[in-house]
Amino acid sequence: MFKKILIGYDGYEGSLLALEKGLHLAEELKAEVIVLSVASIPEYAETVSEVEEAKEQARKYYADVLSDVERLVKGKDLKVQTLIRFGKPAEVILHTAEEMGIDLIILGPSKYSYLRRRILGSTADKVVERAHCSVLIMK
Repeated sequence: MFKKILIGYDGYEGSLLALEKGLHLAEELKAEVIVLSVASIPEYAETVSEVEEAKEQARKYYADVLSDVERLVKGKDLKVQTLIRFGKPAEVILHTAEEMGIDLIILGPSKYSYLRRRILGSTADKVVERAHCSVLIMK
């Protein structure tokens, strides 16, 4: 059914739930897993060094966050790849899913308030609306 699963992971509680359940599903399906962390960088940076500094901080943060993946995969028969990419989360998730031939995207519930999600829209809403493949939102 699903051969390649992309799991969005940012280290927050909702995405940890998606990661845990997604890895379990992948193990059952014997699917390949790509765990993707997306770091936002300043859109209107004053200098190039400001952008580079933000990227370096994000790399350090997500390298630590992605250690959860290693812990959860240990002892399991899973093929897992971790990626850190930069940009707007929904756009990066969608682009990565298409680029890598993903059949299922798994995301956790939003970490933001109801009001913020209603005004700006959530990453999950944008991904569900535009994805070329199935999307599963874990709650």
